[in-house]
Amino acid sequence: MARFLLAWELGGGMGHVMRLAPIAHALHAQGHALHLVLRDLSGADAALGDLAASPRVTLWQAPMWLPQLRGLPAPAVYAELLFRAGYLDAVRLLALVRAWQALLDAIAPDLLLADHAPTALLAARGRPLRRAVLCNGFFLPPAVQPMPPFREWERNDTARLAQSEARALVTCNAVMAATGGPPLSALHDLLAADAQFLLTWPELDHYGAGPQGRPGGHYWGALAARDHGLPALWPEGDGEPLFAYLKADYPAIDAVLQQLAAAPCRTLAHVPGLDAAQRLRHTSAQLRFSDAAVSMVSAMAQARAVLCHAGAGSVAAALQAGLPLLMLPTQAEQMLSARRVAACGAGQWLLQADAGPRLLPVLARVLGDPALRQRTQALAARHPPARDGNVALRVAERCIALANA
Repeated sequence: MARFLLAWELGGGMGHVMRLAPIAHALHAQGHALHLVLRDLSGADAALGDLAASPRVTLWQAPMWLPQLRGLPAPAVYAELLFRAGYLDAVRLLALVRAWQALLDAIAPDLLLADHAPTALLAARGRPLRRAVLCNGFFLPPAVQPMPPFREWERNDTARLAQSEARALVTCNAVMAATGGPPLSALHDLLAADAQFLLTWPELDHYGAGPQGRPGGHYWGALAARDHGLPALWPEGDGEPLFAYLKADYPAIDAVLQQLAAAPCRTLAHVPGLDAAQRLRHTSAQLRFSDAAVSMVSAMAQARAVLCHAGAGSVAAALQAGLPLLMLPTQAEQMLSARRVAACGAGQWLLQADAGPRLLPVLARVLGDPALRQRTQALAARHPPARDGNVALRVAERCIALANA
């Protein structure tokens, strides 16, 4: 029996633990011990199901950077994401690294599987354990120097980005000097591992530039949609069924829901955190809310299109089912996803300012344009489930082989 440490350090929402969950199930089914070190434990039981109560599964709180930094420009490159996680200050980052090292000492894993957990990887440098990185693409930039910027829709200050990468590298190496770990020759060494699992399609890779994805990238495929939650149940009527998965704190949420309540389509919406007054105000014959999570398998089998913020899980589930998307991105990762989907001809996206006034005409095109639907189905046909197989099981088997090597 091998011991696996599955780590999630940075990033919001529950997408990271939802990505780790099927791999954890596959590892557990083969008799291994799991230690999940998670940024947010509040949704662990829901994501893991019965696995959370297994005697071979231990949950830990991940060491996290809590201070809110002010005055920084919007991050445009991986190093600037790290700045918001302690990588501007070697002294304070050192404490986080030592906390991760204490966890590694206590758990003594055979393999560390990191999902956006750079400080866990930094702490593991020089230790006799295998390392693997799990990602949908965005948090695993290509191993080049300088790292490519991700705000491709803006003109980037190349001098600033080079300085940011150099500063993050200096911080990492100061911490390595203090802990006796091997120095990094370039910042991308931070993400070097025995295996890198890109759980996406090349067309959707944030750092890809077309149907082949990034040079040298090995794509494992997208995880299957999870059959977790309530069956999808739409309002009765004749309109096309739309599934909406939105965030209650989206600034234009009321404008979007107001449009959906009067739309000719029938919408089933899951909006975590929506208060009772909002739900009552917007519920209509055309719009039904599900307070509980909805099974994506059930929803994708019945929907005609999907409205979401371009989160990786929602996008993958829709495209695997051949369903076009209307996306309302809220940050850079989602914006890149939305742009990749649109470049494939499988959906459209709107900025926040346009989400209210332009939602219905764009939604009508997404629901009713046969050419868009054909392109979406063609994209899905290029990635049939039979070709990728059980992605979670394949990843688990590779991790087991590494742990036992």
